[in-house]
Amino acid sequence: MAYQVFLFKNNLICYEFETFNDISINKQTPVSPMPLPEEDSEENVLMKIEGNTTTMNLNWTLTNDSTSIAHCGYGNIAYLHTVNKYMKTGIQTDLSGVFDQVSYIEKELAPNSLNDYFEIYILDSNEPVKSKAKLYHKVGLIQDFTFRTDSSSPVNWQAQMNFIEGSVVTSMSSNQHQPPTITSQPVFATTGSGTNLQRTGITISFKEFLNYANDDRPETTGLTLRYKKTEGNNSVFWTEDSIDFTANTTAPYNYTKTIPIGDLESPVDGYSGTYDIRLAINTIAGRGEWLKSDSNPFLVVDDP
Repeated sequence: MAYQVFLFKNNLICYEFETFNDISINKQTPVSPMPLPEEDSEENVLMKIEGNTTTMNLNWTLTNDSTSIAHCGYGNIAYLHTVNKYMKTGIQTDLSGVFDQVSYIEKELAPNSLNDYFEIYILDSNEPVKSKAKLYHKVGLIQDFTFRTDSSSPVNWQAQMNFIEGSVVTSMSSNQHQPPTITSQPVFATTGSGTNLQRTGITISFKEFLNYANDDRPETTGLTLRYKKTEGNNSVFWTEDSIDFTANTTAPYNYTKTIPIGDLESPVDGYSGTYDIRLAINTIAGRGEWLKSDSNPFLVVDDP
């Protein structure tokens, strides 16, 4: 039997432990002893006043090769008969070496929001029927990552992850949104043409996070956009604009919205670069979590 181990963050990012070394699962069932005076051990009163906890420790090797990260959930991975294994689908982020992988895991996979949740799947890669291939499945949070190497083998790094099983925390999300998903390349809204061409705003197609607990979907009230040039003047500080609109109440909660912006430079002004943007969905409880340009290849707007 050949195993494949996948980690999913928010059902949006898929990371495969392609070279895992060992997995340990620890089921903790804490019991408090209360030995009675002048009694032997068989008379010890055992008090079960705490619940159980399951943790998982996973060790794997990071090699100095290209590794792909998929923007997909468990429902998107599929069995490929030509290679006899389950493959990630969706938009790929190619990490060229060990330090790229370490940086990505530190920044993107580590939990940084109360809304974050994770799933681990262990699949039998010899079983093409997905429902039968699932050997193990846990939902919870990552407790920590550890990366180490030594001077005798500086190319390969040993990595370790500790995972704890628990309830999905979106039920305590304070009615704020997880980051949206961009569904197509953002573009400038423009008027005129030629030397009269003017940028008037940025048009973005996106969808809300799908997998909230029942009755826990925040009510969308608008969108907040941050933007700045990628180089040159005004490339240091972010500018922020917002718009309000009515929520889409039907899955998959798709939107196409244009944010009017009055201070975008026009091509005739001599700037021929790009703008970085960040995106967050607004609710009555405030702005949700940012989708950042360095975590999504769509979030760069090119000249019209």
